[in-house]
Amino acid sequence: MWYEKSFRRHLCDMHIEDWDDEFLKYFSPEKYVENLKLANVQTAILYFQSHVGYCYFPTKSGHMHAAFRGREDMMQRVVNLCHKGGMTVVGYYSLIYNNWAYYAHPEWRLIDVNGKTDIDNGRRYGYCCPNNKEYREFLKEQIKEISEYFDFDLMFYDMPFWPYACYCPSCRERWEREEGGSLPVVNSLRDEMALKHIRKHQQWMGEFAAYVTDLTKRFNGNVPVEFNLANTLAFHRDDRCWCTPLVNESCEYAGGDLYGGIWKQSMACKYFNKITKNHPFEYMTSRCNPNLSNHTVTKSYDQLLATAMMTCAHHGATQMIDAINPNGTMNPAVYERIGKVFEAEQPYEPYLTGEFTADTAVFINSYLKTNLDGEEFDSHTSSANLCRTLIENHITHDIVTNGFLDGIDNYKALFVPYAACLEDSDVDALLKYVENGGILYFSGAEEPKLLKTLFKAQKTGYTDEDITYLAPKAGYEDLFFNYSAFAPLPFLYRLPVVEGFCDEDVLAYITLPYTNPKEKRFSSIHSNPPGRATNIPAFAFKAYGKGFAIWSAAPIEDENIYDYRRIMMNILYSAVPKEELMLETSAPRNVELTMFRDNDSLLLHAVQVSDEYELSDINRFTISLKCEREPLSIELLPDHQPVPFSFADGRATFNVEGMKVFKMFKITENKVSK
Repeated sequence: MWYEKSFRRHLCDMHIEDWDDEFLKYFSPEKYVENLKLANVQTAILYFQSHVGYCYFPTKSGHMHAAFRGREDMMQRVVNLCHKGGMTVVGYYSLIYNNWAYYAHPEWRLIDVNGKTDIDNGRRYGYCCPNNKEYREFLKEQIKEISEYFDFDLMFYDMPFWPYACYCPSCRERWEREEGGSLPVVNSLRDEMALKHIRKHQQWMGEFAAYVTDLTKRFNGNVPVEFNLANTLAFHRDDRCWCTPLVNESCEYAGGDLYGGIWKQSMACKYFNKITKNHPFEYMTSRCNPNLSNHTVTKSYDQLLATAMMTCAHHGATQMIDAINPNGTMNPAVYERIGKVFEAEQPYEPYLTGEFTADTAVFINSYLKTNLDGEEFDSHTSSANLCRTLIENHITHDIVTNGFLDGIDNYKALFVPYAACLEDSDVDALLKYVENGGILYFSGAEEPKLLKTLFKAQKTGYTDEDITYLAPKAGYEDLFFNYSAFAPLPFLYRLPVVEGFCDEDVLAYITLPYTNPKEKRFSSIHSNPPGRATNIPAFAFKAYGKGFAIWSAAPIEDENIYDYRRIMMNILYSAVPKEELMLETSAPRNVELTMFRDNDSLLLHAVQVSDEYELSDINRFTISLKCEREPLSIELLPDHQPVPFSFADGRATFNVEGMKVFKMFKITENKVSK
């Protein structure tokens, strides 16, 4: 398919109102495409409609933007000019977010638990409920009109998620029909109906995506479809009813736009690479700094290049997002900068092949990221912070998620931060992984089957104190970076009380402050120092089957403080010795190394991880790669420049002679042992 060779993509937001005659007055198909050519774009994502709900084509079912009246074919001309210029075209359509439909059809509105909408609450966005049958019929007509009017290569649907749990008549009726009783009001994730409520909304969104995909393919000869999957990872006000991998089942490939900086981009690239049906996945990033709200501020060349090359280091496609000026003009300087970025990335595209390979993996729970008790940490924050720790220590790692645990036996260690509400099949896969020889780390006490099977333990409650400490047993202080029973490791939240552990498996216990922080009396006015040792387990390590299980009551991995990160690395190295890892390097902490295997070759990337305006040059550093046999060659791509290396004790060692943003190496293996 065309997308397999399309790595340079572009989208220009056109969420523009039409109450002013100036809006989109100067929109020019010719200038639009000239800018795309200036940016060296292969695939253009073009707006056929927007969050505002106005269509950029003659429509009978909806409302065409006023600026297009009398020149209805403008967007069609953009499509034709793109195709003429050798670019593929993706059509854009906004689902659920549709202000025109919100006002024209109040009965379609998505209603929160208080009977309000976002516009009622002072925001700009009007939502339509995907369970409303009339709204679905409206979408059917819109998709039919688009398919008949435009010639496009893929359809992209934005916003396939619940902005909040909906309590409109359509949702209430569907719940009653499918589940019986009234649609529940969930005030706590500990409520017995909470999980059912969450999963039902997730299932509904997955079914809605399938409905939209079926319509699109029915009207347009099986054209491929993509949905924006950003909300499988991003934060939101009501995390419970987001987009999940169920929507991914209707996607030709995975992708989404995220705004958490380049460290989280690294995690997102691995996630999209894992779940995508076809390659490359797509990572979307705003050219505005830091996001589209700063309409006229463009990221520096180094910032845009770092983002593009981070995606390249994961063999993905980069989509640059611009936003059109309300009057319809575009800034050519932006496209010159994007063009220079894509020009630097382009020579590596022939080598973006193979399968991602890593020593370790981090599990992201796509179905529930929120902390069940409202604490600030959750599976998402803990995963993101752990990934940063692994990058800074040059531990190659992958991302796995619900339903995507095939092949986990290849990882030497697997981390499940704040394990909670996992699928039964995922828990079974994790247990089998340990039984087969894997090293599993998990934190929290919300997965009873993991605790019971691996440790014969069970949670009985939580500490009343919301400031707690992890106190290592004598002899294990080194593992915990010299924290001890005398000076235990602090956490600013309650910890679970778990019983049933064998004392020999416990490496640390919970220590509590002298007084409960909720009391008026205290030991020290500014803090709550440790004062009461307990026999409540806080950390355990146990053999199971051919592998080992490591459990922590507290998500140590969530903390950004150096000591906690050092402890996480000590935990990893206690289970997987450094010499067993694929890579060793003297690179600085802001360089990530990623690898892909392509038949008899390894493709190794070094990319600077930084959000700075100007990236600093990185001096010479060494990489040592574990190999079964001496490689035939190591080359610096894209010019195939030979790289001198040595081979001893099963490791090939070579120097990276300095870098700015990115370098890529090809290691050709020797099949025949000498």
